[in-house]
Order: sequence, then structure tokens, then C-alpha cells
Amino acid sequence: MLAVQGYDQAVRRYGAPVERIERYEVSPETMQYWRLVTRKRTAEVIMALRRPDGTFAVQTKSFYPEGVYRLMTGGVKDGEDLIEAVRRECWEETGQQVTVERFLATIESRFERDGDGEVIPFTSYLFLLSDDGGELQPADESEDISDYQFVTLAEVLAVADELSSLDPAWNDWGRFRAAPHRLLVELLSEGDA
Repeated sequence: MLAVQGYDQAVRRYGAPVERIERYEVSPETMQYWRLVTRKRTAEVIMALRRPDGTFAVQTKSFYPEGVYRLMTGGVKDGEDLIEAVRRECWEETGQQVTVERFLATIESRFERDGDGEVIPFTSYLFLLSDDGGELQPADESEDISDYQFVTLAEVLAVADELSSLDPAWNDWGRFRAAPHRLLVELLSEGDA
């Protein structure tokens, strides 16, 4: 799995993450999308922001299918420290300063087409975060965030189910986005999160 700058320090400070590999057979259009994405970046952070009341922040964007929410994510810039990427992305998407609680998981997604042999890897780093409960407001308007909701850990599974069942035009994206939600529930249900 890809280890970005600051990975070892993040492990020492916030714990060793679970490592997962997820494979996705996807459409030719999705393969082309990931070819373009991975030219600019090969990793992202996933922000499981737990509010003081124990709920998790999920967001939607104006161009998503109606009613579809998900955990916040953001790209790790080339040469950027992993924890700095978490803090920067959370600020851009929520306007909040956050506390990193735990480094939960490293997920390597492998996008492929049946039979052609091409595999495009993409790494996601899942972090458990907390904040002071202030109002969420994107600091970066280009994020195109149109709404936030706050869901319980059990409701995170419903978010994953919704993502996994999107219509064909969004299904590859939805399956990819659903996996970290399920992993979050699994990890926090097992431990003393």
C-alpha cells in the first residue's frame, strides 16, 4: 500500500490502522475517470467527524443524486504530510478545527475491468476526528457542499446501503464510497471508540 509523507508519524501518534484491500470491477467510463484522478493524486483522507453528541457528520454536494450523503473526503497533495492533509481538508469542508482521535484504516482500492489486466490503485486513509460542535460551513466554496446531516453510528450503515444501491450511472462511485462507511461501523463497534 502507498505510504504518504507523515504516515509513520501518524501511526506512532494515532495508532496502527487496519489495512484493507477492496477490489472493484468497474465500467470503462469509471476506469477513465480513475486514470485522470490518479494523474493528479493517488491518495485521499476520509474524515469520520464525530460530533460532541456522538453523531457523525455526512455531507452532500449539489451534483450528487438527491438525498445521497457520505463521509467527507479530500485529496492528499503531492508531498503533503498526512495529518496536515486531514486538518486542511476538514477545514476546507467544514470550517472547523478538528482533533485527530485515531488513525482507523488504510484502504487500497483497486479498480479493474474484467479481462483487460489493467488495475488502477487508489489509497484512502480513514481517520476518526472530533470537533467542538460548532456550525459546519465550508471554508472553500469550490467544495460545492450543499448540506450536512448528522447520523448515529448505526445510521452510517444506512448511508452505506444507500451508496451501494445507486442507479447504474452512479453505482461504481457509490460502491467505492460505501466501503469505508461499513469499515467505520465495523471498527468502532469492535472497540472502545
